[in-house]
Amino acid sequence: MYTISDSGEHPANSASSRGRLKHLPMTEQGFPQVLSVTDQPPHTRILLDVSSDLCWFRGHFPGQPVLPGIVQLHWATLVCRALYGFSEVPHEVKRLKFKKVVVPPRALELVVSQQGEHEALFRFSSAGDVNSEGKILFSET
Repeated sequence: MYTISDSGEHPANSASSRGRLKHLPMTEQGFPQVLSVTDQPPHTRILLDVSSDLCWFRGHFPGQPVLPGIVQLHWATLVCRALYGFSEVPHEVKRLKFKKVVVPPRALELVVSQQGEHEALFRFSSAGDVNSEGKILFSET
């Protein structure tokens, strides 16, 4: 399954913060298995097991599966909504960069951090390389 760990004595390490980590979308259709969650304020690190049996790889592409970039954005949005309590869908995405394709099987690390009242940064990385990153705005600022 997954583990939840905290480091440091930052206020974000409160019981309510740890409770929000438990609301990650682990049962969401097509969400990968969560291997670990580490709250290291201001960042939360989530290690995901991206296996080839995830629905996103069907037909994308036969013989050479690649995780679609929009799926990475979808996962980051789900996690940010669970962690930071954003109730709305994203209004805008800024500085979105897809740097390296994600192919299964892969341990993929998602790092998120809240930036202001309605914004969050995300970065997916694996094997020492950044796969994608961006800034999600959940309402007009």
